[in-house]
Amino acid sequence: MNPDRLAELEDERRHLLRSLRDLDAEHGAGDVDDGDYATLRDGYTKRAADVLRELDAGRAALPARSSSPWARRAVVIVAVVAVAVGAGFLVARTSGQRTPDQPVASGPAADDVAGLLAEARRLLGVDPAQAQALYQQVLEQRPEQAEALTYNAWLLFVGSRGADQALAATAVDVSREQLRRVTELDPTYPDPRCFLAVIAAAADDDRAAASVEAEACLALDPPSLVRQLVEPLLADVTTTTAQ
Repeated sequence: MNPDRLAELEDERRHLLRSLRDLDAEHGAGDVDDGDYATLRDGYTKRAADVLRELDAGRAALPARSSSPWARRAVVIVAVVAVAVGAGFLVARTSGQRTPDQPVASGPAADDVAGLLAEARRLLGVDPAQAQALYQQVLEQRPEQAEALTYNAWLLFVGSRGADQALAATAVDVSREQLRRVTELDPTYPDPRCFLAVIAAAADDDRAAASVEAEACLALDPPSLVRQLVEPLLADVTTTTAQ
């Protein structure tokens, strides 16, 4: 498959993903009835699956490309940041939030957003899948809740590591778009900027984007441990870009 066709398929994949998200939002707002929603969603989903299969086949036919030394080093950052997230160092940045050493009531009610968030934070380093499920419960009630959007996106990205190439690429795109949405909803929140820097480095091998996001993260005064992780990332990006 030629590169132009691959680019067309990538554009169509992104368009279909946006269309699915827009359709879900319109249905949730009551602008699309259940019948039309089911028909449209089935059509988008089938076409997205076809595009993913064609993309996967096209990429498999291309010559293998070895990852750059920077990209290989950047993958390590994912594991390191995952540890920081699991310890609660990013998510407990606000005085009103529960920190990891504080007790939490078990079994928060499904409509208790504060309780769901607190329990999700507690589970980040223990049971990421359950933490993500709790963040998704929050988003069902408050679709623009910044913490839930941010950490749902991060867990989706981390979970995509080692997955099928096409599925991993889709997960990275969704994660990146969710994080960018949070930067628009709350420009003062450092966590999504930190994660965007990691994704640019580890998934995209894009040193320029990683540099921009790392600088934005540091400018928003993240917790000290996060600063200790992001500053070397920024230094590495700057060094490798200059070479």
